[in-house]
Amino acid sequence: MNFLGHARLSLSGSDNYLFGNLIADGVRGSDLSDWPPEVEAGIRFHRRCDAVIDAHPETRWLLTQVPPTSRRVAGIALDMMWDHLLAADMQDDDIERLYRLLAREEVPARLASLIEWIQVRDALRRYRELDFTLATIASIGERMVARRRSRNGGRSSGVEGTHGQRVLDADANPLADMTPWLADNRAMLKDSFARLWPDMLALRQPPAI
Repeated sequence: MNFLGHARLSLSGSDNYLFGNLIADGVRGSDLSDWPPEVEAGIRFHRRCDAVIDAHPETRWLLTQVPPTSRRVAGIALDMMWDHLLAADMQDDDIERLYRLLAREEVPARLASLIEWIQVRDALRRYRELDFTLATIASIGERMVARRRSRNGGRSSGVEGTHGQRVLDADANPLADMTPWLADNRAMLKDSFARLWPDMLALRQPPAI
């Protein structure tokens, strides 16, 4: 799940619990003892939610429907589409709470540029716009392309699979390639999410700390 999904599932908790849910992707390892207990609980809840949604039958089914050339990265795009669908019903007061919290607390260094991007572009509101969401998905793909080029010494040669076959050109952007499919199948994705989301809401009682 992405930013708004985790926020929606943790808004009923304290600011520390909510903050832990928001920053969990920037936290590595299982030893979370350096974090305050409520933040630690939020990080663990975030990880639990990710595990549940990744294994959910609806997610697995959707991954069989996406274009084969984008299947390897489709989970990223689906997470972004869930934020798009959730943003439509997100209250402005809740969005402002998220922005205040992110401005007040120190986020992990590996998330700093992402948080700045979200704040500068008011992304938590703009995810309501399908075009903005699709452009964001494509831009994530562009950053992945740039990292591949960097690892490849700037060359555009293909990435080899386990048997030596070329499975991905270093310049390919399967996330951008997937955006027309996402736009064309928004109604199907909305229906699928409506079946998935109640199971996620059932998890949202903050765990005992």
